[in-house]
Amino acid sequence: MKWRSEGHADAAMHSMWSWMPLVVIGATVIAAAGHAVLNGPAMRQRAEQLKAEQIDQENRALCEKLEIPHGSDRFGACAGILSEARRLHSERLAIETAGIL
Repeated sequence: MKWRSEGHADAAMHSMWSWMPLVVIGATVIAAAGHAVLNGPAMRQRAEQLKAEQIDQENRALCEKLEIPHGSDRFGACAGILSEARRLHSERLAIETAGIL
């Protein structure tokens, strides 16, 4: 009879350990989701800030190649034209991604 109770204990331990990977994966998913919820807005804001800085640097470089220095009267128009070109390009990419073209 003694061996029977030991076998039952072994089966219970095996059953417990078989759930452990699922528990670890579940905890990892919950932790990742929590991190995204808590830090997502700040990360998005930082990404938008970096994108705006990158666009400003591109505008300066491209307009200066056209001999329109930053701060000049024509720089705003140059940056506006570049912004419109980016918008049109984004629209084309969206259409291509949607499979319309």
